[in-house]
Amino acid sequence: MDSFYFGIIIIVSIIGSVVVGCLISFGFVLYRTRKYLDKWFKDLWYDYVGRHGPPDPNLLTNITEEYLSRRNEFWTLYGQFTIAVFVVICITILLLAKVISAEAGLPILSAVGGFAIGKGITIGRGTTYRRPEGRE
Repeated sequence: MDSFYFGIIIIVSIIGSVVVGCLISFGFVLYRTRKYLDKWFKDLWYDYVGRHGPPDPNLLTNITEEYLSRRNEFWTLYGQFTIAVFVVICITILLLAKVISAEAGLPILSAVGGFAIGKGITIGRGTTYRRPEGRE
């Protein structure tokens, strides 16, 4: 193998490791800052209840369901995106090292890229809760 290709493989490996490391550390930072956001939301909640009184139980159920579904959707997409980046980096290194041919690697790269792009596009959702008349 040429020293030129070996140098390119090393550079791609280092850049790929840095990118995957940044994605994983960003996920840990998001997960750790959740406790600060929970405290902030709790303070907002107590302020709201102090001003307006207890809300409708249906509103609480809908808010909780919406929050949990969006949180789970975010972490699922985040994990899939991180794995897709890792797979693309591995396939790229294998293509550069000529371990696999372009006929085998490029369809895999396009499939992973299409999957990541397709999963990132979502249809907008609205809430289903309607407030009773006379309440604000």
